[in-house]
Amino acid sequence: MEHASRSKQSRFTFAQFDALRKYSSNTPLRTIAHVDLDAFYAQCETVRLGLDPDVPLACQQWRGLIAVNYAARKFGITRHEDITEAKKKCPDLVLAHVATWKEGDTQWAYHSDPDIRAHKVSLDPYRRQSKLIFDIFYSLCEKVEYGGLDEAFFDLSKLVHGRICKVFPDIATLAETKQEMDRLEDFLPFPDMAAKDLRFEGELLPLGEDESLDEEDQDWDQVVFLFASRIIKEIRTTVWEKMKYTCSAGIAPNRVLAKLCSGYKKPNNQTVLRPCAVSRFMATVKFSKLRGLGGKLGEDITKAFDVPESGSIPFLLQIQLPDLVAALGEETANWLYHVIRGEDHSDVKPRPAIKSMLSAKNFRPNIKTKDQAEKWLQIFVMDIMGRILEVRDSDRDGKIRMPTTMTLHHRQSGEGARSRQCPIPTCPPSSLEETLFNTAKSLLRQLEKEGPGAYPCYQLSLGVTGFDSTITRNRAIEGFLVKPKKTPFLVPTKEPSPKQPVGLDSFLQPIEKQEVDAGVADASDHQGDDELSDANSFVCDDCAQRINIDHSLEHQDWHFARSLAEQLQADEHETQSTAGVQPESKPTGKRQNATNEAQPSGNKVPKLEKGQRTLFG
Repeated sequence: MEHASRSKQSRFTFAQFDALRKYSSNTPLRTIAHVDLDAFYAQCETVRLGLDPDVPLACQQWRGLIAVNYAARKFGITRHEDITEAKKKCPDLVLAHVATWKEGDTQWAYHSDPDIRAHKVSLDPYRRQSKLIFDIFYSLCEKVEYGGLDEAFFDLSKLVHGRICKVFPDIATLAETKQEMDRLEDFLPFPDMAAKDLRFEGELLPLGEDESLDEEDQDWDQVVFLFASRIIKEIRTTVWEKMKYTCSAGIAPNRVLAKLCSGYKKPNNQTVLRPCAVSRFMATVKFSKLRGLGGKLGEDITKAFDVPESGSIPFLLQIQLPDLVAALGEETANWLYHVIRGEDHSDVKPRPAIKSMLSAKNFRPNIKTKDQAEKWLQIFVMDIMGRILEVRDSDRDGKIRMPTTMTLHHRQSGEGARSRQCPIPTCPPSSLEETLFNTAKSLLRQLEKEGPGAYPCYQLSLGVTGFDSTITRNRAIEGFLVKPKKTPFLVPTKEPSPKQPVGLDSFLQPIEKQEVDAGVADASDHQGDDELSDANSFVCDDCAQRINIDHSLEHQDWHFARSLAEQLQADEHETQSTAGVQPESKPTGKRQNATNEAQPSGNKVPKLEKGQRTLFG
């Protein structure tokens, strides 16, 4: 006997169902996922060292922490905390210092006691692990957007359409008939779920208070999200089985909601937000948590409408659109009006073309010779080359991105900033590294010839822009950046034993295509609103923050000004002591000096603008 629901009619049309396979952003059946690697940098170090995930671990950069795993967070340890304070909270905390380039070396490495005066941070190990994970993502879904080393957006619409057609073959046949008859505006028959042994995977967010949904009365939007939850579960399981990394995910009708949901149940979980549950969920969200509303715009909205401290979205929902337009302008007001209602039609896009790359270093103490400067320029070039390699192997069109312009920024105490720029000579990919280094040395010579000389120098940065994508990959340039290895990287298939660490092999291998089956956080993980990628930012050696390239000089000025102020205070203290004057009493704290190691503690880290604190999972 047929189930009674067969006689019902769905509220969705064949056209809306067919739009799934076309990745339409307007169909109400659309389903988007956001996948976020849990405490990614810390996971990388846990895998590298062969530790159990339950072992408290933090990634160290100089005297501060840039990533903390969930086992360590249970002790109250946070990012940017001083390592001494962290050890007090958890004496068994494993501290894994990030890899660094050492002055004069030709390869980054994990050093036992890196010195900020002679080392520069390298993110290559994390880029390479990220690349392998994204290989898995791309193999399992054709529409994936790179959101950073540790997060990605997925448009699951077409995959879900295919699953439904397989599980409900009658619907697939009927849809083809309707299309031939040009009757796609007809309503779908109601899905019969009684005979299908299917269950949601993950945490289902509750429905609105005035809504109820019996299992046997699930319409096609419920079916769509059910299959989406199963697909994401499969993707997360594959990443764990092949790479031993856990992910958290959010599955929702659009990007904004999916991003919010991925941090709802962490770590190693997924949250499903069905369309019928959106209004109730949004009522619990602070509006500043929405992407784009955590910075100046959020502050302007709070002031303009006297938003209460709770910042709840229901308060903003009471404001009429004309009032929003009057205060914010038409474009911003319309965007805000829809986004606080959980509406977003933005598309999941492939990784944007790389526009620029930058490598920088603040020197403590200042460098004083041309030989020192050239050694650091060589490191900058190798750092940039590593990113060019990563982009080459991440681009699904298989094209080489060749920079066309180079800029060298140089800073001296009391002299401000100077820079020189020139075109990068045309060259084959096989000699790109040498060409970049020679070009950088040429720019340095130009600066050295000008008064008042180039040394002592407290900051250098090398940037390349104007990437050209006209050179197509071929066999001759497959390994033009690194020497090929005879033994390919093998992804561990078993949980690594603490007694048998994975070692550096998986982090040192060139980025090559791995064998994968054909088919990149909670509120503390992502504290910025605007996404920063490796391509448009760098990690400051002093404070471990990710800084937008456009803000690099201002940020480095801030560090220099702070160091100068601390030096003046130290000089004043010494003068007073010599003269027999008792210096003014000040709170005790960690001593910092402009010529010593930077010690970024929780109270010393500068307040950064929006978007400057991402990717530290």
